[in-house]
Amino acid sequence: MKTNDQFQDAVSAYESVRAAKQELKEESKLICEEIAKAQDELAGLQTSYLPVQDLKEGIIQLLCCSGENFEMNSIRPAISALATNGKWGLGFPMEEYGKPINYKNMESAIAGNLPQFAACQIFTPDKSTYFDDRVFLGLLFKAIEPTIRNIMEKMQPEEFGYDHINPSEIGPGLEERRQMIQAIKAKIQALEEKKGAIAGKLSALGE
Repeated sequence: MKTNDQFQDAVSAYESVRAAKQELKEESKLICEEIAKAQDELAGLQTSYLPVQDLKEGIIQLLCCSGENFEMNSIRPAISALATNGKWGLGFPMEEYGKPINYKNMESAIAGNLPQFAACQIFTPDKSTYFDDRVFLGLLFKAIEPTIRNIMEKMQPEEFGYDHINPSEIGPGLEERRQMIQAIKAKIQALEEKKGAIAGKLSALGE
C-alpha cells in the first residue's frame, strides 16, 4: 500500500512538473510575441520620416554635433601637435617630438624661423588647398545658428525631399521619438530578462 502511495505521489509530482513546464512555455511564447511586437514598433519608429519642423531641428543638432566632433577630433589634436613639436616638418630633432615646445623653439617659431603655416593649420589641419566649413561650426556655431535657422524657415518641404515620400511615412517628432525609442528599448530589455528567467526555470525542470 505504501509503495502505491509513493507511486501516486511520483505521478502527481511528474504531472505538476509537466504542468509547470507547459505554463512556463506558454508564458515564454507570449513574451516572445511581445518582444517581436515591440521590435516591429521600434523598427517603424527608426525608419519612418520626421515632420518637417523636426527635420530642421535634427539638421541643427547634426551641424552642432559635427562642429563639436570636429573640435574634438581635428582642432584639439592639431593644437596638441603644435604644442608637442609635431608640426615643424623634416629636419626638426626627432627627440623633441612628443615633448612640450621649449622656449627657444617657441621664440624661433614666433619670429618666423620655423614653418608657421604648417604649424598653425589647427582649424583645417593637413588641408592647405581648401577651407573646411566645419571650422565655423566648431568655433562660431552659436553665432551662425540663427542664420541657418532663418534660411531653413524660408525653404519649402519639397527642398527637404518631402515630395518624394508619402505623408503616412512621417512618424513622431524628434524628441518625442527619442523618448519612445528609449521606452521601447527598456521594455524589450525587461522582456528579454523575463524570458531569460523563464528559460532558467525550464532548465532547472529538465527542459
